[in-house]
Amino acid sequence: MSFLRRAASRVDDFLDEARSRLRARDGQDEPVVAVPYRGFGTLDGRIWLRGSVVEEETLEKPPIRGGLIEDLAITLQRFLASEIMDATVSVRCGEAATTCTTDSDGFFFAELTAGTRPGWQEATVVLEDFPGRTQDVRRAAGEFLVPPPEARLGIISDIDDTVIRTGINAPLQNIRTVVESDPEARVAFPGLAPLYRALQRDGEREVVNPIFYVSSGSWKLYDLIVRFKALNGIPRGPMFMDDWGLDETRWFKSSHGAHKTATIDRILATYPDLDFILVGDSGQHDAEIYAKALADHGSRIKGIWIRDVSEEARDAEVRDVLEAGRGAGVSTFAETDLREAAADAAARGWITADDLAAVRAEIDTAAKE
Repeated sequence: MSFLRRAASRVDDFLDEARSRLRARDGQDEPVVAVPYRGFGTLDGRIWLRGSVVEEETLEKPPIRGGLIEDLAITLQRFLASEIMDATVSVRCGEAATTCTTDSDGFFFAELTAGTRPGWQEATVVLEDFPGRTQDVRRAAGEFLVPPPEARLGIISDIDDTVIRTGINAPLQNIRTVVESDPEARVAFPGLAPLYRALQRDGEREVVNPIFYVSSGSWKLYDLIVRFKALNGIPRGPMFMDDWGLDETRWFKSSHGAHKTATIDRILATYPDLDFILVGDSGQHDAEIYAKALADHGSRIKGIWIRDVSEEARDAEVRDVLEAGRGAGVSTFAETDLREAAADAAARGWITADDLAAVRAEIDTAAKE
């Protein structure tokens, strides 16, 4: 398998390079844009910002929701989007700037040092050049979050079947959710939005605790997730999705566990003064991943909340995995609606009694519909 993977990767690289040479020779007809993703930073001035460079037409959104065939066609267009490799992108924040080059999948990753302040801040992403360029230089606004010094908790949240209902145990429903071309067609779990907003406020304090969204889903779905969260009142936060490109170490995407574990480790290393609540679902291996984080990072993990979306056999496995957290006094729950987790959060002072009432009210209202 490793031989086949290496061979396929080399063919893929050859085709990418051939397309890039063709663009350089004949010119790039379609408009090209840089798409910055929400990044993160620190008070000592470190900033990380990722994004991609693609043909603009692949970002076009349908005016109305279509049928399954139309949605599938739009989603395929999104996943088969023409990424632009060897593009030169500069990222500027204040007086600081850095320049980077997109890889074979059209991604860029910028690291720079600049003066930062707490909260959301803007960076300017400039598409300077790319093979076959005929258009003018184009700019895009990026943003990154710097947690304030008073923050005491960070939340690391999965997306699919934790924030968005995808129906992991209903294959037909899950397929339809994956190919939906607009965020209005996707469904948020009741109570999730007020719970996350409350955790972000940190009880009675008006301090913004950071929320980081980690998913093994493709970056190709980034704009859908951003619009979905805005529509449903779910707090924005830096996002860590996955590159589904082919390389010598994997077929199209990294493993769910490897991607999520590496990201959790990175977030905790970046913010050593923060403790964390980890939120996921039972459909994949979030319980095992979070249990490993607890073993690796000890008392910094204050909560492990798993949304139960699986059958009883898997539920029993999740309960066994989380037993170590319960024994250590960690806020540990596996339930369908996070109602008990919210009650425990109120008891620990992470959210207020009013916040808890709002979470319960939204869950109860949804149950009656």
